[in-house]
Amino acid sequence: MNIPEIKSYEEQAIDTVVSVINAAKEKLGMRQTLRELATSRDFASNVKLSLKPIKPPYAISSEQFINDTIEKHWKLGKTFKFFVRYMGGSRNETSQYYYFEAIFSQPTVSYPIPQATVSVFFTLQDKHIDPPEKRGVPMMWFRIEGHHTEHDMRQVALTADWILAVIKMKIKLFARIEAIRMF
Repeated sequence: MNIPEIKSYEEQAIDTVVSVINAAKEKLGMRQTLRELATSRDFASNVKLSLKPIKPPYAISSEQFINDTIEKHWKLGKTFKFFVRYMGGSRNETSQYYYFEAIFSQPTVSYPIPQATVSVFFTLQDKHIDPPEKRGVPMMWFRIEGHHTEHDMRQVALTADWILAVIKMKIKLFARIEAIRMF
């Protein structure tokens, strides 16, 4: 299993700041100010996934974007069956949030109805601080069921190993419950 190295929040923050500064130096050659660079939200030079296809209405375009990302970029459709659904939204003084859930399963010949499923939760944030022409693209994160870390979709790709690890943990839990004969 290829589980990525776990870094502390401080190390993640340092890596982010360093990548922003390096990207800013490259972008400044194109005569952008740091404020324009920051508000464009497209400042990382090592972007693995661009969020530019997400356009209003966000609830519809984000769901399609998540489906395409899972199927085409992360190529998880070959290993798992999945379904993406819109969970609703919320709003605060500065942003509008949209929530989505992708449910993954791995049916087999022995178990055509999967024993366990894994949910991956996606959050899209559209900030309302800047005027629409300077707003840039919205931000999107994902979090795997049972985990606390939110991953930036532009930088981190969801892998089959992460989903399989959660499925295996659930199957082990179910086996323990059966061994205890609680139900």
